[in-house]
Amino acid sequence: MPPTLSSLPVRDPRAVLVRHAALACLLLILLVPLIAVAGTWGLPIGRTVHVSADGHTYTYRSFQRTVGGVLASRQVALGQDDRVTPAPEIRLWPGVQITVIRAVPMVVTVSNVSRPVRVAATTVGGALEALRVAVGPLDRVYPDPLGGVAPGMRITVERREYRTWLERSEIPFSSQVVTDPGLFKGNRLVRSSGQAGFKQRALRVLYADGRPAAVTPFGWSVVQQPSPRVIAVGTRAMIASRGAFAGREYMLLEATAYYPGPNNYGGGVGPRTAIGMLAQRGVVAVDPSVIRLGSHLYIEGYGYAVAGDTGGAIKGLRIDLCYNTYDEAIHWGRQPVKVYILDRTQ
Repeated sequence: MPPTLSSLPVRDPRAVLVRHAALACLLLILLVPLIAVAGTWGLPIGRTVHVSADGHTYTYRSFQRTVGGVLASRQVALGQDDRVTPAPEIRLWPGVQITVIRAVPMVVTVSNVSRPVRVAATTVGGALEALRVAVGPLDRVYPDPLGGVAPGMRITVERREYRTWLERSEIPFSSQVVTDPGLFKGNRLVRSSGQAGFKQRALRVLYADGRPAAVTPFGWSVVQQPSPRVIAVGTRAMIASRGAFAGREYMLLEATAYYPGPNNYGGGVGPRTAIGMLAQRGVVAVDPSVIRLGSHLYIEGYGYAVAGDTGGAIKGLRIDLCYNTYDEAIHWGRQPVKVYILDRTQ
């Protein structure tokens, strides 16, 4: 006899719920170790990844094992010079950020040498780092290293450095005149030729790409003092021992001649002398340091005269005799003479 509805056992709903809950707990207990083991053994499980490429960012779960696998699954093609971070062979981890940086063409100039390149970078500084261009503390980069890059842009690295130079400058020597009683009056003798000294200073020069850009000079310091040129001037008088001028002082001088006119040899001469006398025969030009102006003289072959003029070329043992005409002056020419000092002005 088949069972009737009234003969079937009635199930308690609460008991059913308890059994379902127990079954769910059992499944969870079994799955958690399986998931852990799958992660340990490298079995593919879904992970959250973030992919940034070509100005867009995508977030999704991926069952790929590596960064390269994710890009391939998303059909993100990589160019020869493109850069990916992390590298394509890196294994995934939950929440990984994958960034694709596209290479762009640009021109990089370093130390005035330019070259076209393709660089995958987001900033100017990053492009130089990718190209392994080291930037020193003094170097300048244009444009700003923190600025972004763009296709076709130009990046310039100006190499800057300091160099120190020594600058030398000559210190001229002076001339010193001393008297020497052992020399006859009018004679000069160089005792010391003199030697120039020199000084130096440091120059700190800033070079930009090999060219000086700024100079900072420091103070001068004397390295070698100059030594003076020493000229001895004789003070010993020559005294005539016989003749009409016995007892008088005399000198042996080289004599030239001039006349007060426009055609004078060496340039025209005016009618007045340096002390205001009328330029005429009997007035001679002397070096005042040898014969005082106004002194009365007797010159062999010329006659009596007064030291009343000077001349730019009449220095030392020289005397210039005035004649009244050009022919007389030319006829005298140049010759040695004995000059007697008849008296001296005080």
